Amino acid sequence: MGEFETKTSLARTAPTFNLIHAPWLPVRRRSDAVEFIPPWRITDLDDGDPFVALAWPRPDFNGAAHEFLIGLLSTAAAPVDEGGWEDWWRAPPAPDILKDRFDVVAHAFELDGPGARFLQDLDPLEGAEDKEVSALLIDAPGKQTLRNNADLFVKRGGTAVLGRAAAAMALFTMNAYAPKGGRGHRVSLRGGGPLTTLVIANDTLWGRLWPNVETAEQIRRRATDSALADDTETVFPWLGLTRTSQNARETTPVDIHPLQVYWGMPRRVRLAFEDAQGRRCGLTGRDDTVVVRTYRTRAYGINYSEGFLHPLTPYYAPKAGEAKLPMRARSGGTVYRHWPGIVVQSEDKLREPAQVIRQALAERRRDFLWRELRFVAFGFDMNNMKARAWIESETPLLLVGDQELHDWLEQFIQLVTAGADKVVQLLTKAVKLALYDRPAEVCGDDYRFLGERFYRETEQAFHEELNRLLIESDNAPDPDDPTCQARENWASVMACAALRLFDEYAPADGLEERDMHRHVKAHLYLSRALRGYDKAGRSLFDDNLKIASPETATARSQKIIT
Repeated sequence: MGEFETKTSLARTAPTFNLIHAPWLPVRRRSDAVEFIPPWRITDLDDGDPFVALAWPRPDFNGAAHEFLIGLLSTAAAPVDEGGWEDWWRAPPAPDILKDRFDVVAHAFELDGPGARFLQDLDPLEGAEDKEVSALLIDAPGKQTLRNNADLFVKRGGTAVLGRAAAAMALFTMNAYAPKGGRGHRVSLRGGGPLTTLVIANDTLWGRLWPNVETAEQIRRRATDSALADDTETVFPWLGLTRTSQNARETTPVDIHPLQVYWGMPRRVRLAFEDAQGRRCGLTGRDDTVVVRTYRTRAYGINYSEGFLHPLTPYYAPKAGEAKLPMRARSGGTVYRHWPGIVVQSEDKLREPAQVIRQALAERRRDFLWRELRFVAFGFDMNNMKARAWIESETPLLLVGDQELHDWLEQFIQLVTAGADKVVQLLTKAVKLALYDRPAEVCGDDYRFLGERFYRETEQAFHEELNRLLIESDNAPDPDDPTCQARENWASVMACAALRLFDEYAPADGLEERDMHRHVKAHLYLSRALRGYDKAGRSLFDDNLKIASPETATARSQKIIT
């Protein structure tokens, strides 16, 4: 993006709040000191005290701020190729170098002023609907919630005034994750509540950002021939007239530069700035000379079609041959059962990790310390227009140097997660068999908590088994199948956890004789299946875990006869 030239000819008559130059991003140093900095200072070491995290008071702002900085680095400072990426990973650039790179696109980051404004409609939207600025917060209570006095968790009025820094972050967060907003109010380029996955390579802020930055080669691979034109308006849509979606017009990957995935603008918004008059930002508590209380909005912003592939989001296809769709954040967070499709490709090849995860595990793995590498997954759990929760989880990330071993481990993850899903089914069925005369009539959703407990209680064991497998395979590799013993160990781990949960939720104490008979039958069904016996057990062992199920008595007797 260094080739882009500033194309704005609108005169600036007053100082403006520029998101490249202003100290607006709150960041925390390793010493726990918090500072507000311009983006180009993210590599400032300050005598060995580096920045280690973003420090917004809202977790969704912190997630979105990571995406803002990754997008800015990919847009203005993308390395030419993996060699260039490696150079800056080993020796991060000085702040002045980043400043020079970011200055090239600084004209696109004016938040206020008379000309084009960051993520705001070029049209002033005069006469459009006015809204309180708190409505930019995705989890803000809606009109019906306020009317019913049902704002129990996110209270009204707490953010009636925002300083420019918080207003900019709210605006970016809304456009990045925009849910359904009523007729004509478009969702984000990745749909409502997309899941974001980032690679974390060490405990510095640079270690949370640079591993997720694209190279120029990757950007070109995502482009169509017509989308690589040297035109900043196809990257930053607010620099030109909005490509509105009236008359069902869609915007496809052919219509825009591939870098617009970081700067999507589905909502038509115009912030209203006014003198602070002593009022502080209701979110950060900071003073600002200018604040935002309201904004104007109009329907039919950019309607992004299917077909976009955002580098930070995993995708899935509902069926083979169908278009890939972005994965969404899930209630309960991202646990090991979700790894197929988030860390490795799913066995059916319908779910695929984000580009940044695939890149880290393929071309960049030699540059990372595998014991430090982690990934974070986050996003809003949405129910149409309602945000139910912000979901965020951070876990270790699989990393090996040998491609053949990596392939074995990918298969191992696919098999053991499939086995875990099967055990949850067996456990749920056994508990219902023990508790009810007619278990088939009991709603399965009433027992979803069993699966959540099972996955949570086996999470640590999964990582321990994976870590043991990595160490043992490195010390004494087995050319036939280095994961066989680990899968057998995993079968034992799951059996112990499932039987423990069965005893907790279907206790035998105090049961009458009739109920005891039912309980014993259910326990026998589960314990035999967990050891690989009967139809359910053979399916678990042979089909899911790919380990040999034990021979039946009939099979053993036939061997003796022959």
